[in-house]
Amino acid sequence: MMTMNKRCRLAAAVALLAALSACGGGSDGPTPVVAAADTLSLGTGQTASVLSNDTVGGAPARVGAGGNASVSFSGTLPQGISAADGVLTAARGAVPGSYTLNYQLCEAAAGSNCTTASVALTVPKPPISAAADTVSLGAGETSSLLANDQLDGVAATAATVVVTTTGTWPTGVTLGADGVLTAGAGAPVGASTLGYRICQAAAATNCADGSVTLSVVARVAVSGRVVDGLTGVPLAGIAVAVGARTAATDAQGQFSVTGVSPSARATVKFTGAGYGEGARIVTVTDTGATGVLARLVPVTASAVLDAGTGGTVTNTAGTARVVLAAASLARADGSTLTGNATVSVTAINPSLDSSLMPGDYTTVSGGNAVSIESYGALGVQIADAAGQPANLRTGQTATIRIPLGTRDENPPATIPLFHFDTAAGRWTQEGTATLQGSGAARYYEGTVSHFSTWNADRISETVWVNGCVADSTGARVAGATVSSDGIDYSGTSGALTDATGAFRIAVRANSLATLIGFKSLLLSNTVRVSSTGSDLTLTDCLVLAANANGVSIKLTWGANPRDLDSHLWTPSGSHVYFSNKGQLTAAPFANLDVDDTSSFGPEVVTLTKLMVGTYKYAVHNYSGYGSGPIAVSGARVELILPGGRTELFVPPASGETASTDYWTLFDLTVDAQCNITLTRTEAYTATPASPPSATPVYCTRS
Repeated sequence: MMTMNKRCRLAAAVALLAALSACGGGSDGPTPVVAAADTLSLGTGQTASVLSNDTVGGAPARVGAGGNASVSFSGTLPQGISAADGVLTAARGAVPGSYTLNYQLCEAAAGSNCTTASVALTVPKPPISAAADTVSLGAGETSSLLANDQLDGVAATAATVVVTTTGTWPTGVTLGADGVLTAGAGAPVGASTLGYRICQAAAATNCADGSVTLSVVARVAVSGRVVDGLTGVPLAGIAVAVGARTAATDAQGQFSVTGVSPSARATVKFTGAGYGEGARIVTVTDTGATGVLARLVPVTASAVLDAGTGGTVTNTAGTARVVLAAASLARADGSTLTGNATVSVTAINPSLDSSLMPGDYTTVSGGNAVSIESYGALGVQIADAAGQPANLRTGQTATIRIPLGTRDENPPATIPLFHFDTAAGRWTQEGTATLQGSGAARYYEGTVSHFSTWNADRISETVWVNGCVADSTGARVAGATVSSDGIDYSGTSGALTDATGAFRIAVRANSLATLIGFKSLLLSNTVRVSSTGSDLTLTDCLVLAANANGVSIKLTWGANPRDLDSHLWTPSGSHVYFSNKGQLTAAPFANLDVDDTSSFGPEVVTLTKLMVGTYKYAVHNYSGYGSGPIAVSGARVELILPGGRTELFVPPASGETASTDYWTLFDLTVDAQCNITLTRTEAYTATPASPPSATPVYCTRS
């Protein structure tokens, strides 16, 4: 009976469970977790979720707080690919290619309830480009070609790309895998276009081709000397720059800037404390440039002003001036300058010496270089309290006064203003100025919007002088430099002789000018030309000295006295002056090339062959002390010695009287090997000493 009851109870329980199951009261297993396969492509910075087609219990898979799933990737992800919460991200530098990734998707509430899936991931090649380069290198110099190349939108580097050459490269020129181009000692001078290729370091097939136009140049030196333009004293510590190449003058004022590229027109810039900025324009040949002479003008006036209130800086004994408005100055970064500012003003009088002016006398008009003539210039330099350069703020102006300095008897009432562009080496027209004042105190006044050296100029009406340069045998000389200097105007010009020794040089129309030729260490006689309104042709060639022993002596002065005379005595006793001008092709091989009797000069004496012994040189005040003493005449003598060495002489300030009307300057003592010893005499005398008559013996350079 008991057994039967147990069996009945068991059967009833089974029946109850079956009924409950039929009504949904039980479970059929774990929650379904579905991870579908993905196909993705990711470029730099792009992202994608592998969960977008995955579900948990029929609902979209979600990770993180409140999510229903968790996700994890197996194995190592490709370089540059990262994963977080199922989101894949491609960083810059991701290695391009096709990859299969595996991940596991699990139910958040049951960590063991998981499934797996795969991702077919493509990382495309990032963009790569190699831009064309233009490079100039000297022997031993290097340059990177990667500066303008890109990988994936950013600059390529030696860490991200590998560089190789394509095509044929010249001997001595190499290119490293890091993109560094090197011109070795054996690299041939000249220009060539060379090919190269950059490939992504992480993907050798992702490449781009580029090219470089390489000019291998012979680096040379530019050398010369810097002197005080008013006294001729050598200047030490002057900074000299030719482009990015720099040097400083030594105790004798000499300099040599090395590593310079040959150039038909190079600007040599000079700066130094207490002097206005200077610049010379030179031709740098394959052998360099020598004998560059810079004559810097001392600062005329300097003062410390409060930049906030502005003020005026002027020289007490002249008319040079700059007027600054309040808060009109700015630092180099454009911010308004406050506090103290040191303002320096340098007045330049080109009528005393045309080479005092920075650069040359040219501007660009209509795309062509044209000549200008100067009526005076003013340099303005401003520094803040820390010594850093400052200038006018954008939109601000200043008033300047340029003292009149001209050889022209009729200066214009209104004149264009030009400023010197150091980078271009040219004068650039900007604004005008008007002539004011009277007598010796006349000046040009104008308004400027920035500071540099400002020049009261006008474009010259020019004509062409055609001529030739020959050597002592009459053979024409190619590649000689010919220079002109105005006599009754302040302006210069230059030209080179062609393959036939011919030249064509511009001078002001209806004026007087001098011409002289140079080639290496040789110099020619100086000729005086009188131009009209038409081109002219010289009858005779300029003749270079027979050897490198040529000497040139050039005397210039101001308006008064009207007539100063050059006097040279040779070791043989010959006296070269206006009544006995000498000759260059026979004894005494010294000649007064140019004589002047009506102010300014020049008077030029040339020596082409040197005697053993002592030459003596003096200047005579032919007009007499009453017409004006030599000491205040603005007189200056330029002596050019063999090798291009140049010396400058100005009159002593004291010792001159009505009876001491000779200014003795120097003795030149020549030995048998043509070595010259210069002795400065520099005194006023009644009668200068002259060498006794002797049989001439000429030196020979060994």
